[in-house]
Amino acid sequence: MNSLLSSKKLLPLIIVILGGIAGYWIFESGAQKPKYNQKQKQKRVRTVQTIALDKGSVVPYWTASGFVISAESVNVSARVGGNIESINPLATPGALLKKGQWLVTLETIEYELALKSMQSHLNQAKANFELELADQVLAQEELKLLGNNDLGIEQSLVLREPQLTVAKAKVAVAQNNLERAQLNLTRTKVVMPFDGKLLSKNVGQGSKVSTNTTLFAVVNSDTYWLEVKIPHEFFNILDQHKQANISQLRVWGKGVERKANFISVLPELDTKDRQIKVLLAIDKPLAENTNQPSVFINDFLNVQLMGKPINNAWTINYTWLQPDNTIWVVDSNSTLQKRPVKILFKGRDLIYVETDIKQGDRALSEKPGIASVGLPVRTRQNLERTLAEDKAKGLLNKPSENLLSDRNNGERRQKGRKNET
Repeated sequence: MNSLLSSKKLLPLIIVILGGIAGYWIFESGAQKPKYNQKQKQKRVRTVQTIALDKGSVVPYWTASGFVISAESVNVSARVGGNIESINPLATPGALLKKGQWLVTLETIEYELALKSMQSHLNQAKANFELELADQVLAQEELKLLGNNDLGIEQSLVLREPQLTVAKAKVAVAQNNLERAQLNLTRTKVVMPFDGKLLSKNVGQGSKVSTNTTLFAVVNSDTYWLEVKIPHEFFNILDQHKQANISQLRVWGKGVERKANFISVLPELDTKDRQIKVLLAIDKPLAENTNQPSVFINDFLNVQLMGKPINNAWTINYTWLQPDNTIWVVDSNSTLQKRPVKILFKGRDLIYVETDIKQGDRALSEKPGIASVGLPVRTRQNLERTLAEDKAKGLLNKPSENLLSDRNNGERRQKGRKNET
């Protein structure tokens, strides 16, 4: 009975002691956790991705595209009229023919008869001219017999000089008519005006044609033209003496290119985007007996035009440039800084600028997000280097552990502290 009463008296005291111990433990735990979080918050530093900046002499370029057009395309017609007598069996659409190769011949009988007639007229005119020469000789003899008596008429009329002039002119006219008849006879054969391909054929055997009839459409195969557009900014630095690179990835394959020569700047701007149009020439587009790919009219080709070299230029990506014409860098003290830039030329992929880059600066190659000048950061490259060194020293238990996340680092520290407690 007495022991039971003693236990009841000690129970409140035990509860008070246990409560005190529990309160102290809770207090200590609560006091340490904020300190730990505060310490972690102070130590947490943002990890960023950076890349080295390049400076030097660069050759800017501009990529464009355009359709291939013919440099020379004509409609072949006969120079004289008549019926088609024969057609070259090679003269089919798509055929590649040489300059002077015959396409069609017309019936020649009429032109042969005309040539004979003109030859006869010439012979007659020459005979008349010979007769007039003989008459002039007789007139000179008669004039000598009369002496120097004044006959009251001009001596040129006595010597039949006007008649001789008329006869001589008739010979010249007859000669010209004969040459024209010979020319018309040769024109009964229609030939290729240049090396080229036939686009279309519009006649058949026995067709009657005139000088206005289109027989064939022919395109010159020595050179094709390519028209492309460039902005005014690049036109100011365009190197017109350098060849352009042309490609067609989908058809030719990767890395396959051909060359094109600069010809001229067209006098009109593009009506849609007001860009400058330039004309390029592709020599030997059909690439006969070569390993180069063939180019066809209406091909859609990619073009890389070369500019004049720019000296002492920094090369940056479009994503690095900020709206206020600055770029973010991580300096040698591992803090974020802004560097103002002066744009020299904006390409499609790269920008060439002038800027005051300090020793040790590396460009921030990711979106800056919430950032301020002077914010301490650490680069991912340095962190990876540190981890590699720790791994080599055996400080990491597992090779696959990823310590690049600050959040994971904090969770591991918290778990370790709880285990210690």
